[in-house]
Order: sequence, then structure tokens, then C-alpha cells
Amino acid sequence: MIVCGYNEITKNLDAKFIDTNFDEDRDNFIWGSPDDPETLKKAGIEDEDIIIIATDDDSKNIYVILLARTLNPWINIGVILKKQENVEKAYKAGANNVLLESDIMGREILNALLNPKAAELINTVMFSEKLNLYALQLPNRYANKKLKDTDIRRRVGTVIAIKRGKDIIKNPGPNTVLKDGDVLIFFKA
Repeated sequence: MIVCGYNEITKNLDAKFIDTNFDEDRDNFIWGSPDDPETLKKAGIEDEDIIIIATDDDSKNIYVILLARTLNPWINIGVILKKQENVEKAYKAGANNVLLESDIMGREILNALLNPKAAELINTVMFSEKLNLYALQLPNRYANKKLKDTDIRRRVGTVIAIKRGKDIIKNPGPNTVLKDGDVLIFFKA
């Protein structure tokens, strides 16, 4: 997974980061601008399944969506925006998922206040140094294949559930046939 923009929202993700403002020097940090095709190629965008675009500039984020979609037509693109009026533009540019920064923060606050025990469990899983929980829209190339006949486990982690429409398939077995539109829920250490 590639993350464009290293900030308070993204810093705990297990990913390759692209940014020009790093407070640390680590192997998974790529110095550069995500709106530069060569920087995205250096990060390996052509072989990645997921990119999260979360710079502090909505216009730049929308441009990076277009660029990412051009460099890898099958990549799952998530973007975090600051302004509601840019949501439709992001989807038109090719984003699969769009979140507003204010919604993310609002949900975290509401979760913590209304259900502190659930919030504690979510924080333990989400912010653990060793274990992360993710959701991924199934890339088209895996549709109609059995889970065991794909490289999903190697590439993304252990699939613990599949959201198919309104149904949740818990603990899918190796012979589970993946369908177009599935959302994979998985842990990755």
C-alpha cells in the first residue's frame, strides 16, 4: 500500500509513504511529491493494489487520483479530502472511496464517547505496532476466482471476512469464490 501524505491521520498505517515533510528517516519513506509520476513509479505504484491519497491540498489529491489511475488502472484509490465540494470531483477523477477529514475525526470522537470499550478495542487493533485491520475493494482481476487461487494473502494479509452487498461472509475458506464488488476485510501484521 502507498500513502501520499504523512500526517496525523495516516502516520500509523503500515505503508510506503510519499511526502516532502518527514520527521523520521525510515526505509518506507519516499521523499518526493505524489503529483510527480516518477515518484509514484519509484514507490512501485504499477504493482500495488491500494493507494491512499491524503495530502493537505484537495486539488493536488484530485490530480494524484488521475495520475494514479493512469499509472495503474486496477489500483484501489482512497482519498481523504478537506472540503465537501470536492467529493464529486474525486469520484469523477477515479477514486474508489472518498472520506472527508472532518467525518473521520467526528466518528472517532463519537465512538470514544458512546462506546468506550469498542473504541478501545478498535484503537488496539488499528494502532497496534504489530497488527492492522483493513478493508479493500476486490480488484477486478480476482473476480470469479477461489481465494486459494489468488495471491491476496501474500499481498495484503489474512482475509477475516468478505462484505458482499449487505451480507458478511465471516472467516471465508480457501474455496470461497470471490465476486465482483466484494470488499475484503483483513488483518495484516
